Amino acid sequence: MTHDKAAEAREGLLDGVAGKAKEVAGAVTGRDDLVEEGQLQQAEARNRKAAVADEAIADAKSDEAVQEMQEANREAAAQKNAARAQAERAETDVQQQRASEHAQAAREAELKEAAGSAAAEQRADDLADSRVREAASLAADAASTEQEAAAERLRLEREAAAADQQAAQLRAQTEK
Repeated sequence: MTHDKAAEAREGLLDGVAGKAKEVAGAVTGRDDLVEEGQLQQAEARNRKAAVADEAIADAKSDEAVQEMQEANREAAAQKNAARAQAERAETDVQQQRASEHAQAAREAELKEAAGSAAAEQRADDLADSRVREAASLAADAASTEQEAAAERLRLEREAAAADQQAAQLRAQTEK
């Protein structure tokens, strides 16, 4: 089969008309072989028409699967970028807050140096460690979102591959 659908449609129509003409001519002349040949030619024309329709459906499904995969890739990339940006903002905020808290703790330590600078530093370190754990938690959430996006992309790629395979099978069946 060629990939020129219009030519295939014309050829199918001409085969159908030629087959009908042979069938009628055979019936008028009493030649059963010509009637049978005309009927076979008409059946072939119907099969060609069905094959062209099946191929068009397969092509449409394949195109749709490709578009869905591209959209999923765009969405996954957007989610990944958003998660990355959120994690970076959170990390920056934590670092700024940690620096601010260290500066505050340093001021407090200077004021209370005689009364227990070690306790103030421990408190500042505990607070900073708490902020680091919060940042790690946010980063883990971002990583989880990236993994989910990657899993969704993989699922859509598999669906697209299955659609491509089904389209290839339909093409192979129509070419038989």
